[in-house]
Amino acid sequence: MFRRAPQLTFKRFNSHGHGYGVSKLISEAAYAPAKVNKAAGEAFVKNYEEKVHHSEGITKLWKRITYLIAIPAVLITSIPVGNVELKHAEHREHLKHLTDEEWQVQYDYQNLRQHRFFWGDGDKTLFWNSDVNRHIQAD
Repeated sequence: MFRRAPQLTFKRFNSHGHGYGVSKLISEAAYAPAKVNKAAGEAFVKNYEEKVHHSEGITKLWKRITYLIAIPAVLITSIPVGNVELKHAEHREHLKHLTDEEWQVQYDYQNLRQHRFFWGDGDKTLFWNSDVNRHIQAD
């Protein structure tokens, strides 16, 4: 990789010549042969190869952790959560059919409205769900 360094030439495109090729004013070598430090280059390549070797092992480790621990943990955790959500769905289905008289008691501190909302009928919040939320106004 570093053996060819003195052979490289610096090619710069003419930025203000409207793309008509390489500038004729620049033809010197990009790396002067006296400035190339072979020991530093070899040390860089050796360090890079060690990092690549280390990162391959770490990558395999995290793939194993993901496939053997993380995904099964998520799947095992999702089973009881799914059961709880099914029970909540049954309860919400039951709440849908209740009349206003059967609905739970509305206390004075619930559903306070200082100002009407500027959407809909002005009484329902942005996340209102008619199956779960009710605002029973006392007459």
